[in-house]
Amino acid sequence: MKVDYLIAGCGLSGALLSRELIKAGCSVLVFDARAGNAASRVAGGIINPVTGKRLVRTWMIEELLPFAINCYKELEDELKINLIKDCSILDFYATQDQRNLFIEKAFLEKDFLKSDTDAESWEPYFRFYYGAGEILPCPLIDIRALLNEWQQQLTELNCFVEEQIDPALCKVNADKVLYKNIEAAKIIWCEGAEAEINPWFSMLPWSKDKGEAIIASIPGLPRNYIYKQYLAIVPWQCDDLFWIGATHDWKYTDLNPSRAFMENVKMQLDLWLKLPYTIIDHIVGRRPANLERKPFVGLHPLYPSVGILNGMGGKGVSMAPFFASEFTKHLTQGKPLRPDVDVKRFSRILSR
Repeated sequence: MKVDYLIAGCGLSGALLSRELIKAGCSVLVFDARAGNAASRVAGGIINPVTGKRLVRTWMIEELLPFAINCYKELEDELKINLIKDCSILDFYATQDQRNLFIEKAFLEKDFLKSDTDAESWEPYFRFYYGAGEILPCPLIDIRALLNEWQQQLTELNCFVEEQIDPALCKVNADKVLYKNIEAAKIIWCEGAEAEINPWFSMLPWSKDKGEAIIASIPGLPRNYIYKQYLAIVPWQCDDLFWIGATHDWKYTDLNPSRAFMENVKMQLDLWLKLPYTIIDHIVGRRPANLERKPFVGLHPLYPSVGILNGMGGKGVSMAPFFASEFTKHLTQGKPLRPDVDVKRFSRILSR
């Protein structure tokens, strides 16, 4: 069997890259084991233009946000499902200092921050003392629905294999890759955090990042906002379910749900939320994060038949549409990649 591209992994990056390559007229074969704890499947799905305690504008958000929204709208039409929920974040100030910072930043970031939100209307739902600001727009993307439907599409096109590619079975030549009975011009690795042990890309500056979240039923809480005070409470799937999280644990020893996180969530919800809630699930994932916080895109400096689209950490929902498109143009049209994302910026490390 011959194809143009083997794609290892069908999380958000692999799914969007395979779509772009198919649109460009290429043949693909996508391998994915459908792991339930894959980062794309447990992520909240928020595109947040201003992040962190210091309310810093997200890198490249001016380009990434409109591109991502257009991509997900196209996918809604193609897959005939709802993927985008128009949301903003209600950021409840935990201290007076946080309030002062938000007001200061809102003066500078008028496109994305609004400090004069009518917080009193939220008193039936939350306990708070310093008011709230609003971060907008913060579109919410149903990544799980997207992946399920796109993998079904790939299956119907005979382009999907439900297994994980074993790197040890890949025979890499300068102009092709052989895997079992398959010959491809290139293999593109989009396998998320598993890339830390990938024989071609393990030397990249990966950063371990375990994330945990709670799925809870909160009847009566409006679903047209994302709520934040240390925790984020995010509408999830349907009915009265909400995704609550998440942590960043860079020193984890296992990928099991931790009692400490569960107890911390319960404590904070009891202090903040006035409505009754029921915890339904406790989910864990490992983000494909890296020390630079910019994605790894492009072809290996020594092995031009081996490529990567990965390393987006918690920003994959905003970054993946744009860089899947850019990488496809690089592969099919020879368009240069941005130097600050091109994996060749690590040529010295990868050439060892």
